[in-house]
Amino acid sequence: MNINRSRVMQLINTEYGGNFTRFSKDLGIDISHVHRCLTTGVGGGKKVIGAIIKYCKNKGLDFEEFIEL
Repeated sequence: MNINRSRVMQLINTEYGGNFTRFSKDLGIDISHVHRCLTTGVGGGKKVIGAIIKYCKNKGLDFEEFIEL
């Protein structure tokens, strides 16, 4: 599984006005980890993927738009 970084970035820009801090708080993951994962592609392990899936379920979104299986 991989994170569709461009789609998640689009979500952050649309729903959070580009604010990584607010998004990472909603995910329950440290801001530095989320930012590094989305901007460099490093560190997008199961913790981030699991948090994105949980976030999508809570918000009624299809996680497959954000996670590439």
